[in-house]
Amino acid sequence: MKLIDILGATPIPIGYRMAFLTNFMREPLLRRMEREYGLIRPEWTVLICLCFREGLTSRDICEVTEQPSNTISRAVASLLAKGMIRRSADARDGRRKLLYLEPAGRAQHDAVMAWFIEAEAHLAATLSEEERALLISLLDRMGRDVPRWQALPPYKEDAPDD
Repeated sequence: MKLIDILGATPIPIGYRMAFLTNFMREPLLRRMEREYGLIRPEWTVLICLCFREGLTSRDICEVTEQPSNTISRAVASLLAKGMIRRSADARDGRRKLLYLEPAGRAQHDAVMAWFIEAEAHLAATLSEEERALLISLLDRMGRDVPRWQALPPYKEDAPDD
């Protein structure tokens, strides 16, 4: 059996192909990250979010990533213990705890992100510049449409008949 046989035989051709490519690109790098830096996937998720915008709460990260709160809470606690992030009370609402990157967290993020940048370049090398631009445009359009389709079945259960 060849990989293309699997890709061509699924009833979910878009989702399967996206997951297939993502897994082959991401999983080896995540294993390498854990082996070389001792970072696990939820910790990486927190670092990515804080590199995008500092001053987020754990709850913000859960909402953006669809990760369970206990998973993100453990990742935050671990990153705090490793000195990669710090937590401060929100000046406007002392109950909210805001998260910020420390230099060690930024360095870890940047080192691992360099692998992902190189891997994406290899992944996209088979495409022309025009094809890459079209693919990015289509993925952006699909990404902006997430709120619409997540409000539909099977994500949202059908209302029971009255």
